[in-house]
Amino acid sequence: MAQVQPAVNRFITDISKLERKLQKDLRSVVRNMSRLSDTQLINAIGQLNLFNEIIEQGYGDALNGLDKEYETLLTKAISEATKRGVTPLSGAGLQGLETLRELNTAELLGRARVHSNRLTSAIFQNLYAGVSVNDTIKVLEGIPLAGFQLETLTYTGIKTFDDAARYKVFEGLNVKWTYFGPLDDRTRDSCRKTKEKEPEGGYTEKQALNSGTPFGIRGGFNCRHSWEVR
Repeated sequence: MAQVQPAVNRFITDISKLERKLQKDLRSVVRNMSRLSDTQLINAIGQLNLFNEIIEQGYGDALNGLDKEYETLLTKAISEATKRGVTPLSGAGLQGLETLRELNTAELLGRARVHSNRLTSAIFQNLYAGVSVNDTIKVLEGIPLAGFQLETLTYTGIKTFDDAARYKVFEGLNVKWTYFGPLDDRTRDSCRKTKEKEPEGGYTEKQALNSGTPFGIRGGFNCRHSWEVR
């Protein structure tokens, strides 16, 4: 089973680093804007582009690093298929996986845009209301980007891709599948059912699709399980 957590950890670490740099820059932005009149503040906020700043501070590079992990996962799935004598994936199959990767990337970009909007709104709302520079900075420090939600989104996206890539490589072939992953107090009921009811020889493709934890989706957000070829 591919270990995607290290790639997720690297991504979140990179985002944490850029946040520290961004917070330093935001302190200067707040101090400068605090000296403006209301009219000047309105104009300055309209010109402030924190989304581009986030991308340039390292979010774009972090996404590029994550893209390489997607490529690695697809290569591993194709390599496994080749070892079993399966014709490598091509055409619509590859295009579909590329679309899935692009959508995952767009969702992460969307999270950065939402974050930039929240920061911009906080700056304006506080300074326009006469809040002090130090208190405004504290508010901004309380609006994190690199947190549990971003980590869950990143993990779920790349894990879904890993599972979907393996399924698409072996789709329609006479192979059996096993639902790999932990069985503990954190296991969802749907995943527990799939694991406990697995046939002795493994699931057929049709059985897996009708299991309640289908390929790619599995147990949902942050699911720790994967469909593996037996």
